[in-house]
Amino acid sequence: MCNALSPEKAVIWSILHDLAPTDLRATYFTHPAYRVWFEAVSALRLDRVEISAETIHATAAALGYVVREIDRRALQRMVRIAPPARIVDNAQLLSQALIDRHHGRAVHIEGLIN
Repeated sequence: MCNALSPEKAVIWSILHDLAPTDLRATYFTHPAYRVWFEAVSALRLDRVEISAETIHATAAALGYVVREIDRRALQRMVRIAPPARIVDNAQLLSQALIDRHHGRAVHIEGLIN
């Protein structure tokens, strides 16, 4: 079974735990929930508010977004549980893969497959 990481999930998980570089943008994400979470976390950090599933949902709602229940549960898990070591160790590489994909460049994350 392939256990490759989704660059988007890995990067948003890194962002939730303040591990990702700051040069990312919401437009780099194709998953709608990740875009919303990115914008909410960015706003919360700007206002120096604690990052939690509740504050992210409240900020997303204030920005006019509705988060699906399945995405709400995923967010709660990713906020509660620290990312695995392979995400922590490769946050920069994964973020760069997301940026490269957005700009149409080749992306190679095969080295992160278990």
